[in-house]
Amino acid sequence: MSTISNIIIINDFAYINGGAGKVAISSAIGLSNLGYNVIMFTAVGPIDNSLKQSKVKVVCLGQKDILSDSNRLRAVRQGIWNEYARKEFTTLLAALNPSETIVHFHAWIKALSPAIFNPVAKLGFKIVITLHDYFMFCPNGGLFNYQTLRICNLQASSLQCLFCNCDVRSYPQKIWRYIRQIVQWRAIKYIKNINIIYISELNREVSYPYLKDISNKWYFVQNPIDINNRVVADVQHNEKYLFVARLSSEKGIVLFCEAMKDLHLKGCVLGDGYLKERLQKEYPEIEFRGWVSGKEKDELIMQGKALVFPSLWYEGAPLTIVEMKSYGIPCIVPDKCSASEEIIDGKTGFIFKSGVLTSLEDAIMKYEKVDRNIMQKNIIEDFNPGKYMLVNHCRRLLDVYSDILSGC
Repeated sequence: MSTISNIIIINDFAYINGGAGKVAISSAIGLSNLGYNVIMFTAVGPIDNSLKQSKVKVVCLGQKDILSDSNRLRAVRQGIWNEYARKEFTTLLAALNPSETIVHFHAWIKALSPAIFNPVAKLGFKIVITLHDYFMFCPNGGLFNYQTLRICNLQASSLQCLFCNCDVRSYPQKIWRYIRQIVQWRAIKYIKNINIIYISELNREVSYPYLKDISNKWYFVQNPIDINNRVVADVQHNEKYLFVARLSSEKGIVLFCEAMKDLHLKGCVLGDGYLKERLQKEYPEIEFRGWVSGKEKDELIMQGKALVFPSLWYEGAPLTIVEMKSYGIPCIVPDKCSASEEIIDGKTGFIFKSGVLTSLEDAIMKYEKVDRNIMQKNIIEDFNPGKYMLVNHCRRLLDVYSDILSGC
């Protein structure tokens, strides 16, 4: 086993702004608590309070993410090649020993840019990349057509891909993202050993064909999650179907709202996003609570009858499903999503055909007719909270890091 002296965690944001950020920050703190020298390299602040209270050394460049920068010319340039980040990262790496240092990439597209791969290649550091999304090879990061709201079947980054307007904003935005993808490939090709962490079988299945020629080893590492170990929800008597996610088109929020309206069922939405105002007007019968956390979130989840997770794209490993299982709440999930790997159809939840409203409504009606106490009992018996603990996640990461550094 090789000695690990330094662990560098790469993440655009120094605070939690989603699932990838939560995993990056949680693992940085967890590894630091185990006695390792952990450096978190970020672009956008503020620094999360949990990081401030930990022993993690945080480098935050104080930049804006490219979507929030009012200077659009600077944002366009930074998104393709963040020269300041490259220089600062080069300085950081130059003071470290490559044989004792692992560089772990979580997220870099929204601020740090592909430029930070450059010093890694020049100075000979070994890296591992967690595939939280598909920005390694897909210009919009989702293998998803935001115009048709369907999973994209084109070869990512091909000429067909270039001429397809799949972007959530505009075709010029797509062209810019395609250029960024070319720049990224050129930066990555000089790195000798790229190692990949995948977070679900589907995640690996759709990524491997694109990365097999540039990747060295692939490792499965279960995402950690803070889970409820106290009480379970009264799903037999509760009336609200829950939707817990960002309110954006690829998350299938409209599908959820349509199903609730058609079936005359009570729906409760926990989340925020650009669709919220429109949806509140179109579906006044549905309860929209916005982003919630802590005790308020626990109380709302405890009112849940089931979770409907209608995401339309190849979700890597949605943490919400595991969170609901810890409350004994059955989940209704799509087949073309890794969420289905957490569900035993008809036993711990139901699986429907991705993106098909009638299939979702059929699954909900099946759930309406089952003995929900038995289904909850199945969930509790099948659920192993230990596999999701942060300390076990960190120990698995250390095994991966050692394997990479030793060259085994």
